[in-house]
Amino acid sequence: MARASVLLVDDEPSLVRLLETFLKQRGFEVDACLGSAEALEKFTAAPQRYELVIADVTMPGIPGDELGLRIAGISDSVRILLTSGLPFSTERFPAGVRARAAFLQKPFLPRMIIEAVERLLGHE
Repeated sequence: MARASVLLVDDEPSLVRLLETFLKQRGFEVDACLGSAEALEKFTAAPQRYELVIADVTMPGIPGDELGLRIAGISDSVRILLTSGLPFSTERFPAGVRARAAFLQKPFLPRMIIEAVERLLGHE
C-alpha cells in the first residue's frame, strides 16, 4: 500500500529519475514532471490526488516557490517541500502556507529527503 502520493518537479532529468526511483522504493506513489507548467497542470487536474509536492526553487518558467504558492492556493492541505542549491527560506510565505512548507538544501542525501517528507506529512 502506498504511503502518500507525491508530485515531484525538477528541471534536472537525472535528479528527477533518481528521486522518483528512491521515493517509489520507499512506498510513495510518484508523478514526476520536468517543469512547473506540467506540474501545475497535473495538480490542477486532480488536487485531491497529491499529499505532497517536491519542487526545485530555481526552474525556468515558473520558479518552484511560485509553483508552491499557486498549488497552496488550490489546496489547503497539500504539503510543499522546496529544494535548491541556493539558500532559500519559506519565511516569506503567508503563515498558512509556511506551516505546511519546508526547504531542503541541495546537495542532500537520500535519507535527508525521506526525513523531510516524513516530517511534513507528520509520519515521524
